[in-house]
Amino acid sequence: MDNMPLLRQIHGPEDVKQLSDDQLIGLSDEIRGVLIDSVLNTGGHLGSNLGIVELSVALLYVLDLKKDKLVYDVGHQSYAHKLLTGRFERFDTLRSFGGISGFQNPAESPYDFFQTGHASTSVSAVIGFARAARLKGEEGCFVAVTGDGAMTGGMVYEAFNDGGVTDLPIIVIINDNEMSIDKNVGIIPAKLSKMRLKKSYIQAKGHYHKAMDAIPGGRFLNRLFSAVKNRVKRLLLPETILDHFGFEFLGTVDGNDIQALIHAIRYAKEQKHPVLIHAKTQKGLGYLRSLEDSEKLHSVPRDRGDCHQSSSSFSAEFGKYMVELGREEPLLAAITAAMPSGTGLIPFREAYPNRFFDVGIAEEHAITMASALALGGCKPVAALYSTFLQRSFDQLLNDAALQKAPLTVAIDRAGLACDDGMTHNGIYDVGYLSMIPGMTLYAPSNYAELRSMLCYAVKQNALTAMRYHRGAEGGFKENTFKMQENTFTLRSGDDILLVTYGMSTNKAIAIADRLAVQGIKAGIIKINRILPLPEDELLKAARETKRIAVIEEVVEKGSVGAMLAAALEKASVRAEFMHFCVQDIVPHGDRASLEKMMGFDNDTITESILEHMSWKKK
Repeated sequence: MDNMPLLRQIHGPEDVKQLSDDQLIGLSDEIRGVLIDSVLNTGGHLGSNLGIVELSVALLYVLDLKKDKLVYDVGHQSYAHKLLTGRFERFDTLRSFGGISGFQNPAESPYDFFQTGHASTSVSAVIGFARAARLKGEEGCFVAVTGDGAMTGGMVYEAFNDGGVTDLPIIVIINDNEMSIDKNVGIIPAKLSKMRLKKSYIQAKGHYHKAMDAIPGGRFLNRLFSAVKNRVKRLLLPETILDHFGFEFLGTVDGNDIQALIHAIRYAKEQKHPVLIHAKTQKGLGYLRSLEDSEKLHSVPRDRGDCHQSSSSFSAEFGKYMVELGREEPLLAAITAAMPSGTGLIPFREAYPNRFFDVGIAEEHAITMASALALGGCKPVAALYSTFLQRSFDQLLNDAALQKAPLTVAIDRAGLACDDGMTHNGIYDVGYLSMIPGMTLYAPSNYAELRSMLCYAVKQNALTAMRYHRGAEGGFKENTFKMQENTFTLRSGDDILLVTYGMSTNKAIAIADRLAVQGIKAGIIKINRILPLPEDELLKAARETKRIAVIEEVVEKGSVGAMLAAALEKASVRAEFMHFCVQDIVPHGDRASLEKMMGFDNDTITESILEHMSWKKK
C-alpha cells in the first residue's frame, strides 16, 4: 500500500472531484491494487468490488454527499466506496474486531447512509430517503447501486413498483456483472442506448422540449409523439419487466469506463425523476484468478481459523449426505436461495439436476415453493443461512406450519458469523422458530449427528429443521442421536448441571474439565431436539442437581435458557440458574475477540461459575 500517491490524497468525496480524467483512471488502478492485496489477507468479497471500482469513483465525482445519498446493494460492494471516504488507512482492518465492516455501516462513516447486509433493499431505502427529504423541504439526489445478485430478490421489484409512479429524484444503477441480470438485447438497442447518452442527443432533446413547450398545443403534441415513439420501440425491441415500472431508462453504459459513467450519472441527476441506468461491469477485473473463477472468488475467506473454518465443514458434509439420500428417496428435492456452493449443494445439483432448485435471493419464495412441493408429495429440503431464513418468517408460519407442510429446513451458518458481522449472525433462529406452531428443531454437534438428524427429518411427515454452524466439527464426535433421543447425558456431576446443544457442546466439555480441576463436578446434558423443548427431561435433572448453567450461542430472547427458566418457575422447581448466551447485536471480528467481549469465552464462563458457587457456599 506504500505506492498509492493518488489514493493517499483522498480523504473524502470532495478530493475525488479535484482529479483530472487521467488521475481518475490512475486512482481506479490504485484502488484495484489495494483491494487485491488487502482482501486476500483480510478475507471478504473480492470479485464484485474489483468490477465496481470505476462506478464508485464516478459516483463520488458527480454526487454531493452533503445532500445526496448513495446506497450500495448488496452492501458488500462498497469496498471502493470505503477507500474513497476516509477509510484507506484503516482498510487493512476490514472485517477484523474493532476494524471497519465488510458492509456499509452508518455508525462507521457519515458517508454510509444505510446498512445493506441483506440484498434487494437499496431501492426501497433511497425511496424512503427521497420522501423524507421532500417532507422536510430539502434538495438532493438519491442513488441505489444494486446488482451482484440483488436483482433476483422480490423486494427490489416491490420498490420499483412504488418508485416508478412518483416524481422523486431517484436513480437506480444496476451493476450488471452477470451475477444478477444478463440481458442480451442485441445490436440495435445497444446502439440506441449509446446514442441516448451522447451529449448531442441530450442537448437536442432539451431544445426539443423547450420548443414544444413554447408553442400552442405543444405539450399535447409532445405526449402524442412520445406515445408513437414508445409504440414503435415496443414493436422493434424486446421488452423486460423493468420497462413497465415507470423509470426513465437511460440505456446501457460501460461500467468500467469512468467518463461514460460520469456522463450518464450527471445526466440522470439532472432529470429529477426516477431514472434507471444499466451498467455492465466485469466481475474480478484486474485479477486473473477472479476472472477465471468468479463464483469461487466472489468472496474469499480470511486465512485463519475463525468460526470453525476448516477444509471440511458441516455444509460440505450436508451436501454429501443429501446426495446419498437422493439415491434412496427419488422425490427428495433441494432448494437454495442463491447459495448452492455455500450450502454444500453443488454435488446434489450435479447428481440430480432435475431435483435441484436455486431460486435466487428470494428466501420467501423458497419456503412457499418448498411448502407446495411438500404438499404435492415430494420431500423438499430448503437449505438457507440462518440470517437469511429470517426473511421467510411469514412463509414458515402461514405457508408451511399452518398448512402442515412436511418440509425440512437445513439452517446453515447458525451462531456467530464472526467477520461478516451483525447482519449475518445466525443467533436469532431459535427465538423466532420457537413461535412457529408444530416446528421441530434439531441441533447436531458433529457430522455423524448431522447425518442421522437429516435422515430422520426427511423421513418425518412434519415441519422439521436443524441448525448447524459454519465450518468444521469440533473435538466431540460421538453420535448421540442414534436412537433419536431428545437429550443425552454426556457426564454426571452433582455440583452443577451444564445444559447445551450444537457446537457449544465442545465449549461445555472444556468448561467441565476446567471446573473439575477446581474440584467441581459438573454434569452435562446435551439437547438434541431444541423445539419443542424436552422440558420433562430437563426438569427432572434440575430437581436432582439444583444448580444449572445453560450455554448457547444465541441471543437470550426466545432461547433455550429463557424457555427453561420459565419452565422451572412454572413447575416450582427451586434451582440456582445461570445463563451464558450472546448479545442481541454482535459486531464483526474474530471469534476469540467476540467471545471475550461478550463474556462467552471458556475462561470467563468458568470464572463466573466458580464465583457464583463460592458465593453460595459461604
